[in-house]
Amino acid sequence: MNTRNILFTALLIILILTSFSVSTKAADDFPYRKDYPEVKVIETEELLNQYDDVIIVDVRSKFEFDVVHIEKAKHVPVASKSFEKDLEGVRSKDGAKKLVFYCNGHTCKKSYKSTKKAMGAGFDNVYAYDAGIFDWITANPDKGVLLGKSPVDTSKIIPKSDLKAKMLTLAEFKSKGEGSGAIVIDVREPFQRKQTPEIKGIKNIPLDRLLGLLEKGTFKNKELYIFDAVGKQVRWLQYHLEEKGYKNYNFLSGGVGAK
Repeated sequence: MNTRNILFTALLIILILTSFSVSTKAADDFPYRKDYPEVKVIETEELLNQYDDVIIVDVRSKFEFDVVHIEKAKHVPVASKSFEKDLEGVRSKDGAKKLVFYCNGHTCKKSYKSTKKAMGAGFDNVYAYDAGIFDWITANPDKGVLLGKSPVDTSKIIPKSDLKAKMLTLAEFKSKGEGSGAIVIDVREPFQRKQTPEIKGIKNIPLDRLLGLLEKGTFKNKELYIFDAVGKQVRWLQYHLEEKGYKNYNFLSGGVGAK
């Protein structure tokens, strides 16, 4: 084998290994892409380049949307029974502009589910932005809204480590929640309260009402122990707590389903 052939073979091997490495990294970063092979995805840079020419749809809950969203995003929750009908109010099924759905990111399935649901309802030209809201506002803070303000102050994006530090096991939550001066708050809606931790004096305050009380400073100097259904809503509540200066609070890891 001459020198040219050797160099060509070496280059080919490098390209194959590089391609495999990139493919493996993408699979690791986006673990659910393999479960939705029919869903086309759009990357952050590509979405930025097409920003003015696409329709972006946030498919998360209103509470999540109100905390943080892409600046021009329409809000159409995928959990809504009228999802398909509401989507037609955003763009016709055969509209020329791309419909791009997003949720919380790499380990959230809602962007895929909403895209697949739209496809099933007859919508053309639909994509999932599966990198999600936090990748977007980190890369493009000028095109994001955090707690009603734009551009996003990236120093106020709460790391997962800060959320984890506020999470307690069920045993810890019960022990500390029953302490002197502690206030335990159940932020679930009434229909969700089929199961409740055995802790004395729990206050049932749904999120909307709790936000109003936090705004008034009702619990400012109190020790708060807060739980929801499955430990996900408190992630967004933490933004309101921090924004309003609350520091002495903890959450129940996994919500009422915690073991």
